[in-house]
Amino acid sequence: MRDTRKKRKRTGRIVKARSPRYSSLTASGKATRERALDLLSDLRRRKGSYRALLRKYHLNTRTAHKYLGRDLLGGTGGEPVRASKADRRVRELLFPMPFGDLPIRTRSSRDATQLSEFFRDRDKLLRNKLSAGNFEAKWRGVRVAGQEVFADAAVILRRANAGDLKVETLYASTSGAR
Repeated sequence: MRDTRKKRKRTGRIVKARSPRYSSLTASGKATRERALDLLSDLRRRKGSYRALLRKYHLNTRTAHKYLGRDLLGGTGGEPVRASKADRRVRELLFPMPFGDLPIRTRSSRDATQLSEFFRDRDKLLRNKLSAGNFEAKWRGVRVAGQEVFADAAVILRRANAGDLKVETLYASTSGAR
């Protein structure tokens, strides 16, 4: 077996090699990794079968396993390939604080989902689609990634009027050029 795919420990058990680091990838490798992550996302949302998604994203099974590794489960003995419920990939996300949204690093996909829901609700608050009382009732005291999210609707609305909260820059890269 090749060293890059699997390594045999002294104990005799086989350990899978880790996915390649993002910083060591070429431009085409980064594009392939992004397609693999899109495949994983669609597989979790049940937007198609594994085979159909491989065709959609122009990947083969070996490449998908190279970039997704432990996030793909099954596939042996006639069992269908499925996605794990959560992953441990490092993500840089914006975290709401009283003085602005600060970038944090997290490994939890559940934290990423919860923060995304918070920002969606904050956007609804800013567009008058959600009342301040309902927003505060939902998000007051909620902890994400070990910290409490900032849910004071009056301050959020004041900051929005001052131009501090720009929704269009919310999903911009927090780490500069990738």
